[in-house]
Amino acid sequence: MRVAHIISALDARAGGPVAVLVGLTSALATAGLRVKVVTTYKAGDDLSIAETLRIHGIDARVIGPCIWPLSWHPGIGPALRDVIREVDVVHVHAVWEQVQHEAAVTALREGVPYVITPHGMLDPWSLEQKSVKKKLYMAWRLRRNLDRAAAIHFTSDMERDLTKPLGLRAVKIVVPNGIDLAEFDPLPPAGTFRARYPQFGDRPIVLFMGRLHPKKGLDLLIPAFARTAPKEAVLVIAGPGSREYVDKVHALIQRNGLGERTLLPGMLYGRDRIAALTDADLFVLPSYQENFGIAVIESLAAGTPVVISDRINICEQIANAAVGAVVPTDVSALSKELGNWLGDVDRLRRTSLKARAFVSEHYDWNRIARCWIDHYRRLAKKT
Repeated sequence: MRVAHIISALDARAGGPVAVLVGLTSALATAGLRVKVVTTYKAGDDLSIAETLRIHGIDARVIGPCIWPLSWHPGIGPALRDVIREVDVVHVHAVWEQVQHEAAVTALREGVPYVITPHGMLDPWSLEQKSVKKKLYMAWRLRRNLDRAAAIHFTSDMERDLTKPLGLRAVKIVVPNGIDLAEFDPLPPAGTFRARYPQFGDRPIVLFMGRLHPKKGLDLLIPAFARTAPKEAVLVIAGPGSREYVDKVHALIQRNGLGERTLLPGMLYGRDRIAALTDADLFVLPSYQENFGIAVIESLAAGTPVVISDRINICEQIANAAVGAVVPTDVSALSKELGNWLGDVDRLRRTSLKARAFVSEHYDWNRIARCWIDHYRRLAKKT
């Protein structure tokens, strides 16, 4: 099988879609598929992930720097034609940029089936952001691309069901995202992250990890933590963000009197990321919208229980497995839940013990890759 994955950025700072593409394509290559990746980039992007993919035997092609609107570049069309003519299936990630549109059009022209993973971009909350532009784009060409796809991929039943009002015609398939379990075996020694910040000592750590963005619910987390968390607890907010928004986060921290109890270490990579997840007592992600939440699964793989909002599309799985708690996007509800967990060491310990087994059973990229191979063969009529 030969498959091409198309995405509009490979910079890790772009968030979940990049992590998903890297994890899935690496697992597919390990399983024996011939994998190609085509990505665009803008000035200032970090393209080191492309080289990482090449080390895994993946043909990664980068096009750019692109210009707005729609991240356009004249090299997109020729590169896509060259790649798509050589593959059995095209897998398109996200929906709003030029490269995704041209991938769909080129695949249709060449008679190659394509699947689109919207990464939550078709959720009602997402469509309400810049809604006029998105409605125009949907009418202009996106609906056509979606309806002509061989399949649209959702990562949960909840994500699929949220798109029902759109009346999309393509076949819907549900396959979860995953993580590379090898990254978490073995875990860094306990205390590795704390050793970098000796002022923490053995104080409880509440961890947020992800892009610093208004949709992530930091306006809920910071006051909720200030209201309920034990005075000795510390809040770590790890991730990249625009200077303007990071300044707003700092201001919110100061208004809530948390200047001495909060750390913003920026984006954490590799083992540093896993060390932070391992040493945290509780991971919190109160997003207003989240297609999947890779960091939630990574936290559980590190043995750290999670508190997440009911706007995260895997909230039902978390609640059913009892590996964390689900709360509405409300300061009072979140504050109460933080107090419940931080005040119950035995509950934290019990939940930690079953968290890793839950992840191994449901979110192993190698197992998920085998599921994708079956889908690709069916879509390419090679079953």
